Amino acid sequence: MKHIIPFTGYEETLAWHITEVNQASAVLKIEVWHQAKKIHQMTLSFEEYDRFAGEFRMVHERFPGSVSFKNSEFVFELIYDRLGHVQIEWCFAGESKHVLPSDQSYIGQALALIGVYT
Repeated sequence: MKHIIPFTGYEETLAWHITEVNQASAVLKIEVWHQAKKIHQMTLSFEEYDRFAGEFRMVHERFPGSVSFKNSEFVFELIYDRLGHVQIEWCFAGESKHVLPSDQSYIGQALALIGVYT
């Protein structure tokens, strides 16, 4: 099973690849890819994933605002600062932040896909 959730910017994409769903222990294995390079791997509980999905949906529908996610040294944030405008930011602790300008409609595609894991 592989499910891809692309957080698409104007020129670059950061994507979460759900590579494994373990129903017995209620966890997801996710690889984070920037363009064609795997940059991080994480294991999330269904609860963590659902919490992020819920916060993401709320911010997407009621901007301005932001939603962030941290896993180990990996930090990911979506910042909605005005109608239609979103910044995708990610970094590893202690390193420079990567900023991908995007559009709310592009990010809406990720939101539509994020709930799928079973």
